[in-house]
Amino acid sequence: MLDLTSPNFPNQLLLTQLNDEAGETAARARKFCLDVIKEFYGFDYRPDWHGDLDSLLLPPGGNHFSSSNRGAFWTVEDETGEIIATTGIRHLGWKPNCATLFADIYGDGTNVASLWRLYVRKDKRAHGLGKRLAALCEFDALAKGYGRMYLHASSDAVATVGFWKSRQYVALADDGETIHFDKLINGKAVQATALR
Repeated sequence: MLDLTSPNFPNQLLLTQLNDEAGETAARARKFCLDVIKEFYGFDYRPDWHGDLDSLLLPPGGNHFSSSNRGAFWTVEDETGEIIATTGIRHLGWKPNCATLFADIYGDGTNVASLWRLYVRKDKRAHGLGKRLAALCEFDALAKGYGRMYLHASSDAVATVGFWKSRQYVALADDGETIHFDKLINGKAVQATALR
């Protein structure tokens, strides 16, 4: 398992996996994500795009990131208790349009992990936190029995696209607005990219 207490992960940061009980931390995580979306992409909340964030506030059966649904969601807080980063995994079946788009590769999507909401606060970017969280998602997906990871990124977000390519994600499709990425995950491949 990735050691997030290593010197490369500053001691003053607190990594927390949300439990299956919707609560104050889940509400704060949802707000953090929506704030980053507004800051980075320039658009406001849309229920059709951000339903996964709404699901953080639901009981386990409806929470996309619930452990009972083979998902997980994490927050990283600084020494003041402010959330400075988030990430989560869920099976791709929660995003039916993506599962359908790649049904020839993924089937119904329920056996494919998908990485969502890896957001780092602007002043904390480019310090390796995103790499650590990406590796955490891959390790956890492996532990949950997934063998592939899907994610997508805005085609216009050049740094984000470069980040995922540097993590060995391969573009499946690019429609000019969204690039869809895929990665086969196994212990050896995940360990190799975790060290980069």
